[in-house]
Amino acid sequence: MKNVLFTLLIISFFSCVTNSKKPAISTLDSLSKLISKDSLDINLLKTRASIYLKSNQLDLAKKDIDDAYTIFKNDPDLLLLRGDIYYQLNQTRLSKESWERCLKLDPNDLDCRFSLTELLCAVRDHNCKFMIDTLSMLNNGMVSTTLIVYLKELREYDLALKLLKNLSLINPKDKEVLTLFSILYSDTSAFNTNFNTKLAEKYFKEALSLYSNDVQLNYNFGKYQQDILKYNQALESYNHVINLDSTHKQAYYNMGFCAMQLENYPQSVMYFTKAINLDQSFLLGYHARAFVHELNKDFDKAKIDWKNCLMLNPSYIPALEGLNK
Repeated sequence: MKNVLFTLLIISFFSCVTNSKKPAISTLDSLSKLISKDSLDINLLKTRASIYLKSNQLDLAKKDIDDAYTIFKNDPDLLLLRGDIYYQLNQTRLSKESWERCLKLDPNDLDCRFSLTELLCAVRDHNCKFMIDTLSMLNNGMVSTTLIVYLKELREYDLALKLLKNLSLINPKDKEVLTLFSILYSDTSAFNTNFNTKLAEKYFKEALSLYSNDVQLNYNFGKYQQDILKYNQALESYNHVINLDSTHKQAYYNMGFCAMQLENYPQSVMYFTKAINLDQSFLLGYHARAFVHELNKDFDKAKIDWKNCLMLNPSYIPALEGLNK
């Protein structure tokens, strides 16, 4: 690869020196000329395929990498790039095949291992955790925040926190790291033995002090406050969310729930209505508003919303039960 780049630099240099009036030959043009002279050079084909991939010319990238793969199938860099190209083409079976072949050639290739691990976790393969464990071992305990999210989904909270602490040693103020700490410590799932209100508050506040206008962070904080029954505080956090993003349907919906829990039914109806106005097909919004109307003994309005539910889903049991009361 170094020889290819050196050759391209020499070509570009002499092109500029010999005729300054002519436009400089682009790297892609230079590569194409070299490939026309030697179509069996896989390094040239890999380099051009990589350029095509970066410029999102996927069909051209695929042609070059397929040509290179036909010539020689046992080059780890080629297999890594082949997997990347086919992944972008949504042909994950071939991506998996490429990265697996890469690891058979070199089990310590971290790039191929990382790509294959992310793919397997994304498709919920049963080997996901094993692959993360292995990657962590080979990479001094370091994995990406993306993989830590997958561990949370697998309910592997202890391992997720262990690996997250390793990342925090490198960049303790990283937004994704702080966000994941706050999520893991605030997760009220029965499977999470690491639930800790003090640590959750600590990381939420630390993250928000650095990224105060991050919509998702503010929403997460509001949801955490809602989950621990601090409804007034949750309303304040959600209010900040909608000040940042007035189209945040779920924030309005949650505000309606919090106001309902505080028995402020008119305010609750108002928030649910705002959520519905953002999405006229929001079945849960109609359901919630109907329920609040019933709590407020406004049964006629409740029936209207139960009917709205049935217009969206004719077999929606809560609505059928609501109309039969």
